[in-house]
Amino acid sequence: MYKLLLLSAIAVSAVVAHPGHHLESRATVATDFKFSETFPASGSIPTAKPEWLELIKNVNITAAPVYHPAPGQDPQPEVPGQDPYCDWTFTGCVRDDDLFQCPKGQWALTYDDGPSEFSPKLYDFLDKQNVKVTFFMVGGQVVKFPDYVKRAYNSGHEIAMHTWSHNFMTTLTNEQIVAELKWNELAIKEVIGVSPKYFRPPYGDIDDRVRQVAAALGFIPVIWNHDTNDWAAGSDPKFNTASITKTATEWAAKAKTASVGGMSLEHDLYEQTVAIAINILPILKKAYTLTPVGTCNNVNMYINSTATPSVVSSIASSSTLASSSVSTTSTPATLSKAAVTTSGASSFSQSVNVGLGIMLVAATLF
Repeated sequence: MYKLLLLSAIAVSAVVAHPGHHLESRATVATDFKFSETFPASGSIPTAKPEWLELIKNVNITAAPVYHPAPGQDPQPEVPGQDPYCDWTFTGCVRDDDLFQCPKGQWALTYDDGPSEFSPKLYDFLDKQNVKVTFFMVGGQVVKFPDYVKRAYNSGHEIAMHTWSHNFMTTLTNEQIVAELKWNELAIKEVIGVSPKYFRPPYGDIDDRVRQVAAALGFIPVIWNHDTNDWAAGSDPKFNTASITKTATEWAAKAKTASVGGMSLEHDLYEQTVAIAINILPILKKAYTLTPVGTCNNVNMYINSTATPSVVSSIASSSTLASSSVSTTSTPATLSKAAVTTSGASSFSQSVNVGLGIMLVAATLF
């Protein structure tokens, strides 16, 4: 059965968590680590190895379109208001295997786009707080900062994929999707010795075609249900970071009444976003049990690994254990998708179009 969260009188023409283009780190750090593989250029869309393409050769993959948005634009549905391929960026649709929340009372902190030269400051703080999190790492960044990847993994944090080049995945061919994920996997495996099983699509851009290609490779997507919008602080020096503190405080205040747990999107690519992460973590820690994605979903984050999910890092008092923003109901037989809100996110505020006329039944967000 699919999951469905019915939204209050809103028609969504697009859902984009952090619009704009990914800015990779230009810094380099001296390292003694030597990769055995010759990797593609950082930030480029790579080419798949022939043996990787064999993995999808006999797989029945949905014939969803490969989108070709104009430069600087995001993928848009072919027919406004329709989502036949369960595209999360269009309607918040998720499938049964997608991870996007934690159980009531738990909260997964996740950080995308790293590692970067600013990541060690966040690692230091997490160590002091005795909190374990999940990092979704970009392939090119892994090759630039292998020692940081190893440090994060050895500290007990979960390492997952964020593709090789950080492009919209629905704009890529099946072969390019294979290359993006397999090069990302290979870089991480060279550093930590195990292959990640989970990935986060950049911008949350995923549909059934992307899911099926990834599944053929053994990979499973992770989205989120709370967006800090911290990416804006990295690109706009005038961004008011106090607004993120306010949002996190609101999430924490609703812990007692929330029906499910949270999974928040943050980034460790910029100095500003690391500062924001350090600022809001104690706020959430007072209200929730902070746990990595794999732990709260009781899954092993790695392929062919006997490692068990990380031990829950911090325990909130029983009187405050609750959670935050997604409630689900069974999807009627006539519906082929599921929608999930991203509370506090730009996701629904970036491209909400009431004029489309998709009137969905009201639901309480907390």
